[in-house]
Amino acid sequence: MLRTAILGLGEVAQWHKTAIESTPNTVLTAVADIDSQQVECAASAWGVSGYTDPNRLLATEAVDWVHVCTPLQTHFDLAMACIDASVHVLVEKPFVSTREEFERLTAAADQAGVHATVVHNQVYYRPLQTALRRIDRGDIGRLHGVSVHWAEDIDPTVPGRGDWVLDLPGGEFGEGIVHPIYVGLRGAGYPADDASVDIRQCQTAADGVAFDGIALSFVTADEVTCTIQHHSNVPDRRRVVFAGEGGHLTVDIGTQSLRSHRHGYGPNSPYDLPMLAGALTDLRNAARTTASAVRETVKTRLSSSYSPHDTHTPVVRREARAIEHGGDGPTPRAEADWANRLFTSVVEL
Repeated sequence: MLRTAILGLGEVAQWHKTAIESTPNTVLTAVADIDSQQVECAASAWGVSGYTDPNRLLATEAVDWVHVCTPLQTHFDLAMACIDASVHVLVEKPFVSTREEFERLTAAADQAGVHATVVHNQVYYRPLQTALRRIDRGDIGRLHGVSVHWAEDIDPTVPGRGDWVLDLPGGEFGEGIVHPIYVGLRGAGYPADDASVDIRQCQTAADGVAFDGIALSFVTADEVTCTIQHHSNVPDRRRVVFAGEGGHLTVDIGTQSLRSHRHGYGPNSPYDLPMLAGALTDLRNAARTTASAVRETVKTRLSSSYSPHDTHTPVVRREARAIEHGGDGPTPRAEADWANRLFTSVVEL
């Protein structure tokens, strides 16, 4: 049984609690937060021990695994404290703030023989996982490119996660830029080298932050191109498009759908009536998208515990299994490494 604690009782802690409760051989035994009222409420409601000092929790509780759900600026110190106590640690994204912290943290975990894993949860949306499996099967042939378009209706100067985000160069927006970065890495693979990466910050609307948009691209050693656009202050839409020699796959996060285009319908299409064929394909995809949206909406309304956006449970289950039985966890080390490299490169521009 993995005796588990959560450090930090912000919004994301509820996702971790739900995931822990549904993971076999895992039990939540303690929580900690600097807000004593939060601790008292959570400890009472969840039936666990509560602390305002995480070091005291580590010294007092016999925990096997700690989930760090605190502000980014605290991730390194708290994760290192867990490692020093020979406790496995799962850290919310972004993993840590700098390259030095990443290298020190992962080296210490390896030396101590414990897991130190970052949460890259949004790769576990079901339609994205389906798309990745289809690509692995060769359904669209050789993969040529991946395009990640992340648009969020948020104001970077409004601290939705807490005032601590205003200390980040991109504010509220900057805390979340790692999401499309790791989605691109999982979909395309890793950059061939540092020289294959191009990164740009954008400043379009939000005064008071260093940037409110990013444009990032890279090429892998297998010549797969990846482009990532992430914008704030625009209507919310999140899509990932995979282009292969045998077709395109489009993942739409908002509707939890996967759309497939097998044939081209542009001016160079070799097919008869390409515009009509393309329109009919769009109709079929629209029907499937509508059915998916209806199904997910009904499931959400019928069950208060169900959410199509619960992507933390797959992460927690995979990591718990890896801790207990070995094998791959939810986030490959190479992916965590490149995500940290690209994240730190963006914020340090």
